[in-house]
Amino acid sequence: MYHKVAQMDRRSHTAGHYVSPGLFLRQLRLAKALGFQTVSLAHLFDQSLPKRPLVITFDDGYANFYQNALPSLIRLGMQSTVFLVANQLGGTNAWDVAIGDVEERLMTIAEIKDSAEQGTEFGSHTLDHADLAECSEAEAARQILDSKRQLESDLNLPIETFCYPYGHYTRTSVNLVEEAGYRYACTTGKAINTEQTPRLELARINIRSDTWSIVFLLKLLRSRRSG
Repeated sequence: MYHKVAQMDRRSHTAGHYVSPGLFLRQLRLAKALGFQTVSLAHLFDQSLPKRPLVITFDDGYANFYQNALPSLIRLGMQSTVFLVANQLGGTNAWDVAIGDVEERLMTIAEIKDSAEQGTEFGSHTLDHADLAECSEAEAARQILDSKRQLESDLNLPIETFCYPYGHYTRTSVNLVEEAGYRYACTTGKAINTEQTPRLELARINIRSDTWSIVFLLKLLRSRRSG
């Protein structure tokens, strides 16, 4: 799980979310050297998986994905899934700015479509990066369902995956995600995904600014031993 692939802005409240472009490329190279192969999140358990499958995800849809992460992914023949905030395409991280954090540009529709043509999958991260655990059922339903409809309309792409903002969700929100027709949904939980993992409560490995190559290696190997 990544957020931003860019040089760290130390003014940010979440400075750990920045992974430098150089470190990101080293992480990809290490994963590939170890035999990991990226796979489609939208079809994770209904496809023939390689011996060492790897799903790479990005939350929020920052423009630095397009600028800094996508070229490295293409260079190494790897794919990823990016979760978009539907009401902010071409905008900024308004949910962070509202609490005093630094402003970051998000991908435009043109950048998203170009990324999709080059193999990137896209999913929903709600309409407004809403905390679903704090929403009424009606508002949660709007954030979950309308974001899917809006993204599919704006992008002319299938939106089959979902990511819970802040990693917060309830049984009601999981049920709403299922009713909306999403195939898979990601949390921020730290666990290993297996055939028995609920499809709408997938765990992820968090990658941060201090996930140096040796730490990245240990996280990958630990996931293989546990899986």
